[in-house]
Amino acid sequence: MFDAAIALYAETGWAGFSFEALARRSGVGKAGLYRRWDSRQDLLRQTLEARWLAPARIDTGALRGDLVALARQIFAVRTSAYGGAHLWMAIDGELNPEVRAATAPYAEATIRQGRAIVRRAIVRGEIAPTVNPGLLMDMLVGAVSNHIATTPRRLRAAMMGKMDAFTADLVDAVLKGVGAKSSEET
Repeated sequence: MFDAAIALYAETGWAGFSFEALARRSGVGKAGLYRRWDSRQDLLRQTLEARWLAPARIDTGALRGDLVALARQIFAVRTSAYGGAHLWMAIDGELNPEVRAATAPYAEATIRQGRAIVRRAIVRGEIAPTVNPGLLMDMLVGAVSNHIATTPRRLRAAMMGKMDAFTADLVDAVLKGVGAKSSEET
């Protein structure tokens, strides 16, 4: 159901995200959908939790590994068949208070989870306690998001072919920028 829901949202945004449209797409009756979800806002929030970014699942035991895994996760969702959901979330969140209210718990949890990656690294002594977790996440997430957004569609396959090298270089630059200790020092 979540696959059908995220595909529907990625294609139509909030305007087309209805129980009726989801029932048609998934083959599940509307009554079944209404038994499971009280509202389409609840359905959208749970869909994002199930099929979008999940930084909480990342814990390699080292900051570099965690940041590479997060960058790859962002690449995966933003370049998938569901990648359009990212644009709709931004537009719908601005234009529709009900979407903003529905997605706020998910968005806030995702931000907390990303920052937790940085805080674990601080506790492990990999970076100084003065490093701002939000700023570090902004540097990583912003760079990946910008890279995807500014790469022309005709070059997407080449971009994905170079994703591992790009993420490694990006993470190394971010870590150097925040004065991270090398793995030999930790």
